[in-house]
Amino acid sequence: MRVVSRNLKMICDRDEDIIIRHLVLPGHVECCTRPVLRWIAHNCPRAIVNVMDQYHPDYLVPRLSRYRELNRRVTEGEMRRAYEYARGLGIVTMD
Repeated sequence: MRVVSRNLKMICDRDEDIIIRHLVLPGHVECCTRPVLRWIAHNCPRAIVNVMDQYHPDYLVPRLSRYRELNRRVTEGEMRRAYEYARGLGIVTMD
């Protein structure tokens, strides 16, 4: 994550246009999506963010119990919370 953060910050510090894509995972809006969006709002305030809901359980996820929380699609409620949080931070999102 450090390398990605550093590279994104370098682009944003040069005031270049950028679109950042973030894949929302089921059950991870509060613990993962919110911190990522806070980081973007603080470090790349001009970035356009594509908040994505394309996650689908695949490969080992349906077969292994340790991935149980990821064995579903993202709900409309989770996506709504992610978008509302992003907009509350002043982030421009792609709808």
